[in-house]
Amino acid sequence: MAGTNAPRVLVVGGGPTGAATAIALRREVPDAHVTLVDKATFPRDKTCGDGLGPGARRVLDGLGLSELLERFHMPMSVAISGPGGVEAVTHGSMVEGRDMAGYVAPRLALDDLLLGAARDVGAEVREGVSFKEMAPADGGERVTLSDGAATFDVVIGADGAYSGVRRAMGIERPSMRHTHIAMRAYGRVTHPDKPVGDTLRFDFLESLLPVYGWVFPLADDGANLGVAIPVNHLKRQTERHGRKLRDLLDMYVEDLERRGFSVSGLERVAAHQLPHAAARTPMTARGRAAVLLGDAAAMINPLSGEGIFYGMAAGVQLAEHLGALERSGETWRGEGLPGALAGFVRAYRSRFARHYRECYLAQQLIRSPFWAAAATRAVAASDVAMAHVALMLFDEQSAGSRGVLRLAAHSLRSLLRR
Repeated sequence: MAGTNAPRVLVVGGGPTGAATAIALRREVPDAHVTLVDKATFPRDKTCGDGLGPGARRVLDGLGLSELLERFHMPMSVAISGPGGVEAVTHGSMVEGRDMAGYVAPRLALDDLLLGAARDVGAEVREGVSFKEMAPADGGERVTLSDGAATFDVVIGADGAYSGVRRAMGIERPSMRHTHIAMRAYGRVTHPDKPVGDTLRFDFLESLLPVYGWVFPLADDGANLGVAIPVNHLKRQTERHGRKLRDLLDMYVEDLERRGFSVSGLERVAAHQLPHAAARTPMTARGRAAVLLGDAAAMINPLSGEGIFYGMAAGVQLAEHLGALERSGETWRGEGLPGALAGFVRAYRSRFARHYRECYLAQQLIRSPFWAAAATRAVAASDVAMAHVALMLFDEQSAGSRGVLRLAAHSLRSLLRR
């Protein structure tokens, strides 16, 4: 039970980022009173690809929640296709000695399970409660919620791409230049020869670039499938060809069917914006006892659209940072909070900056059919290159300068062989 002088922490947003942050805070700062609010009542759906790569799996393992994943489908292979019909496939989860196994976990179920785990460790979870506004007060933030007002030592905004906490902090939303928009659907996907149910599929196809498509399998031939495109490119598609996002999804389905896949029963079609990390959205604001995590801080991989891992990893890292300060006897509340949050932000940027840069560069290159084809051929010809690409899509490690040179060399060799 938290004492009267215990740290008071408000987490806004009950998705994976908010839930993981609350769980990690209860572990690292056990005397803290952690309140988590979300405007929705769970279980609730969230537009997403539903893919959990090895990075997300590792975070949940570290939180002692690996058993939550056992009920979800676990594909063992990854397929990446590019222009010219070239396809690179890993068979089994091991790539260059790395376990790349992941899960496809529909958010309707996953988020509800994680929220329950936050309750189980002692976080006060209040569903159906909306964030309204906040203002500096007593070294923290006076927060108005739909069910009342209270003062907190720190507010953690994990409330998504349209974050109300971000607006209250006076931080502008990421520009459309660094925002993708995705459309997801559920359906049935089969193929007479390919093991669809065992493969996470990414498609970078000449007819759709810079759109990319995905098919993430569920049990019984079900799948989460969709497309994503930079917002400014969607505007150009609309202006030049009259195409809307749903048209691009239909074109992707048609392309799958031309390649022998059968797609049927599409339902629960929904769109969502994905502000990605190239925006370098500020995580804190001067004079505010608040920090942004997850989609609210544009913690989304520019190449794959993955965001769950980065948000959860940031929440755990923040909790570990505050916990370390607490154990060392340093004060991180009140006057100590700006320095504590600045230290966390530096550590997070140091951890992910190069990875984000490389993913953004790769995302820019694959807009070109030439480079998309060269890269896919290189990946198809080399397990080393496939490992680098898989790590960029699903994990945090960077290829590094040596890895980039190797991938470039494989790409050039693949071109010379043509």
